[in-house]
Amino acid sequence: MSTPQQSSATPGGKSGFPWKRLLIKAGVAVAGLGVCGALLVGLALAIAWPSLPDLHAMTDYRPRVPLRIYTADKVLIGEYGEEHRNVLRFDEIPAVMRQAVLAAEDDRFYQHGGVDWMGLVRAVLVNLVKQSKTQGGSTITMQVARNFYLSSEKTYSR
Repeated sequence: MSTPQQSSATPGGKSGFPWKRLLIKAGVAVAGLGVCGALLVGLALAIAWPSLPDLHAMTDYRPRVPLRIYTADKVLIGEYGEEHRNVLRFDEIPAVMRQAVLAAEDDRFYQHGGVDWMGLVRAVLVNLVKQSKTQGGSTITMQVARNFYLSSEKTYSR
């Protein structure tokens, strides 16, 4: 009579290393979270897309300038209107003024493409912890878009 040979398989008849199964399960979990995130972004876009404004207002911007009255020898004698502004080209703005605005409003202006994702994540985390809408992750680009299209109210959907 011979004795039965011991099987090298793990109990239950499954062979392989437990860490392989763990990696597969972790991969499936990460893929599932990715699919859920993609569905959430798709749902948010589907809800927000119909109410997005037309970009024509920004691309064809014509600021209100006052009525300026000059004498025959081209001396300004009066301005009339609600808004008194001079439209300048970018290179006409002094460099120190450009640097001051960027330092105050968007110090990472040249490192992002209009949306500072790190700033948005920071603002979301602070707002969740404080349970208020005190922080904003706005860049200069986002502020311009807000001023053109939205109100100044602070809401989560905005």
